[in-house]
Amino acid sequence: MEKSKKADMTFIASMNDDILQNILQRLPAKPFAFASCVNRSWNIVCNHILSRPKMVSAFSRNSDQLKAVEEAIDKALSEPIRPDFVIANVTCGYIGKTLDMITERVGTRVPVIVSVVEGVLGKESCNDKAGEVKHEVGLTNDDMFTGPSSFVVLLTVGYLPGIKVDVIPVIQAKEECEARIGDKLVMDIRNFVSAVSDDAAPACLMLFGVDTYVTEPIIRKLDYAMPAETIIVGDQRGEEFLHKRANELRKFEFHEDESKVLACLIFARDRHRPVEAGRVQFHTAISRGISPVDLRYKVANTLPSTLPKWPATLMTAKRIGEADVLNGEQILDDIEANQLGNPLRVDDPCIGVIKRRKYSVGLEQKPEIIASLVFHLVAGADEQYLTVKGAGIETGDDFQVYIPDLKVAEASLGAVSSQLRNIVSKPNKREVVGGFVFADSGRGDFFFGRPNADTSPFLENFPELRFGGVFCDGEIGRGLFVEEEESSSQGQGCLHVVSSVYLIVSYACS
Repeated sequence: MEKSKKADMTFIASMNDDILQNILQRLPAKPFAFASCVNRSWNIVCNHILSRPKMVSAFSRNSDQLKAVEEAIDKALSEPIRPDFVIANVTCGYIGKTLDMITERVGTRVPVIVSVVEGVLGKESCNDKAGEVKHEVGLTNDDMFTGPSSFVVLLTVGYLPGIKVDVIPVIQAKEECEARIGDKLVMDIRNFVSAVSDDAAPACLMLFGVDTYVTEPIIRKLDYAMPAETIIVGDQRGEEFLHKRANELRKFEFHEDESKVLACLIFARDRHRPVEAGRVQFHTAISRGISPVDLRYKVANTLPSTLPKWPATLMTAKRIGEADVLNGEQILDDIEANQLGNPLRVDDPCIGVIKRRKYSVGLEQKPEIIASLVFHLVAGADEQYLTVKGAGIETGDDFQVYIPDLKVAEASLGAVSSQLRNIVSKPNKREVVGGFVFADSGRGDFFFGRPNADTSPFLENFPELRFGGVFCDGEIGRGLFVEEEESSSQGQGCLHVVSSVYLIVSYACS
């Protein structure tokens, strides 16, 4: 027996690097991590295997939530990877247990975000087939971890050499104003970047928010404060989130008088990045699903909704250049008449509001007026008011009506697919190593009449890519490189509706 062990060790030691690499690159993440610690020679081979970045996603719809989380983790960690971050998106259930299970598998040094979303997109862990699943039955009770069959978990694990990653939470204390919260987030981002990078700003921010009155203005402040080269994407109105920062032993504990606003996953270039690490690049694109109606209004008066958690605005308006004040039903009648009698559901239209607001960060500069184009879904109408989702609309704001448009969505999917092809066709030979989609919950197979439309740009160009994505209510997208609609020239915007925002991660050797 002892001779057999020595013979095995002699054989392993005599293997050349090519054979060793062929064996090690087939290992799951945990055995691979152990193998890299065997000796210096093995460590060199392991580092060579992981010389390129990775971003892998997998989802499970197992009705047993414990098993579903395990399946997604097992799939995401089924090949060599050293996690720099983990994102878990679930449709319901006990998210605290999900966070604990992930931390146990990847260790306490890895930043983690767990968010509750309206559905997921990606490739299923059991068969690697592309799919999309939307949540149908609500269940967020932390006391129940065995829920309905509509439970789905998507796990995304990223390894990005040369990039420093962490989570910056935004928490609102009781009676704390939105300006102070926004200033603190901007300063936290700048402090993190200055500590780890020679750049002045992060390369990318992924935001996972909850639907509060301060979420939108904070995102708009980020849009103002961050330079144009910083990519910002995310889900504006998730139901819930938990997070754990890098090197924290335990997840963040909230106090009773605090409210969650959003979790910001920040990516900054490492000042100590090895030359041989190559360069990771973030890109964004958008598939729009709305078209403007030739109707423009000015807000006559507004009344905030009395709902404490889910912001909404009640409003009346005047047609531009006219004096008559229109109520909600009259505005909807206007829209229907403009569409030549085509029937519209009351939740179909949305309005694009030009919000001209003063912005500054702390006391460091004089406030500057910036115009932002912000979309709000129409939630209802009566003889008094038009009700739209979201807050921050003021008397005197101009807005235009938009409606869902399948032709626009199909055409813009083609434009996104073309943009993805352009990334890898450039002279520097970039390789796409990861992708994530934030798709409006109103899209999907019901909207397009076919499955996997929102993920078709990835499937057509990179069929082997293990991308992920979520269905959300308020997709965030900035730095978009597909053609902007005509009206957006009146104001910059990063908050969208009936759209899909794509984050693409590419890599080029040095």
